[in-house]
Amino acid sequence: MAQKKRKSFTLHEAHALLPELEKRLKHLRDKKETYSRTHDLLFMHELVCAAERSHGLSDETDDLEDGIHALEDAIEDLAKDVEAIFATGCLLRNIERGHIEFFGSHDGMEVYFSWQLGEPEIGHYRPIGKKIHERVPLDPKRPGKKKT
Repeated sequence: MAQKKRKSFTLHEAHALLPELEKRLKHLRDKKETYSRTHDLLFMHELVCAAERSHGLSDETDDLEDGIHALEDAIEDLAKDVEAIFATGCLLRNIERGHIEFFGSHDGMEVYFSWQLGEPEIGHYRPIGKKIHERVPLDPKRPGKKKT
């Protein structure tokens, strides 16, 4: 399978996407929380039903199958939201932290501009080949040499 050419962003282009990405990420995190709660409830429901059946307390069919279908639909919905973020050309690295990276160039080298939900602007980059948590401040005068 051929690898898709990655979009290259200027810092200005990446900054312009932040308001939309922030909105999408908050929405995605809310959906993921709802999915996780539903998953946990269905799991616990299945445990209780299995225990009831093993003790001969219940032979009713329950609505577990409906819940599973709803969960599958929620997964598909989450996948569409993640795909919409990737369609912008950026990379979603972590849903919980809202960590996004943008391929670009800084000081003559290829890097990933790095932003996390809650940060007012893109203030870090990551050199190609470094680990995702090895973020370097764009402005060397900024406090902290690396941020995790």
